[in-house]
Amino acid sequence: MLEIYESIFATIDAFAYRCRNDDAYTMEFMQGAVQNLTGYAPDDILGNKRVSYVGLTHEADVDRVFKEVDRCIEAGQPWDVAYQLTHADGHLVNVRERGCAIYENGELAFLQGLVTGAAAEIELRETLQETLDSSQSQTLEITELTSKITESLKQLNMLSINARIEAARSGDAGRGFAVVAEEIKSLADQNTKWAQVIHSVLANEGASEAARSTASADS
Repeated sequence: MLEIYESIFATIDAFAYRCRNDDAYTMEFMQGAVQNLTGYAPDDILGNKRVSYVGLTHEADVDRVFKEVDRCIEAGQPWDVAYQLTHADGHLVNVRERGCAIYENGELAFLQGLVTGAAAEIELRETLQETLDSSQSQTLEITELTSKITESLKQLNMLSINARIEAARSGDAGRGFAVVAEEIKSLADQNTKWAQVIHSVLANEGASEAARSTASADS
């Protein structure tokens, strides 16, 4: 049986466990990448010989993990919880645990499950968040530019009305039309510049999306 476990966990950062449902989550069985994820050999953790598993769990996560496991046990559901372990050398290790309660003769006998390293998961989540933040920033920029163009177009409409009124008048009022017409041209030029900026932002976003799609396909 141990050879099977060793074969299964030879290439992944994960370990299977079985523990008591006590305040220390006293480990009775651990097999897999225990040393890599915790910095301790399984024998150091089994039976709380050198350190308990709860003692390895980052103090900021302990209460949350206990509450989630207890909630799932009460609901008769498996749990899926992410937290951090304090490695023997002091650095924090992100892990995800999926487990369930095992009953014997109607009584809760022990907890068992799988703990996997979550470094890649965290990195992906952070990358996605950065992408989302970037997209939100670009969307805000586009929204602001669109708002400017809308406001400018309102001014253009008003000036067009004024220009038509001025054109209908005689005499010196004709010179007023020339002023209005020049203002309309100025605003139109401004709108053109804003439109070019929007086009550039959208084009860059499209190119970035195409590059991400290509990279994803290549991988």
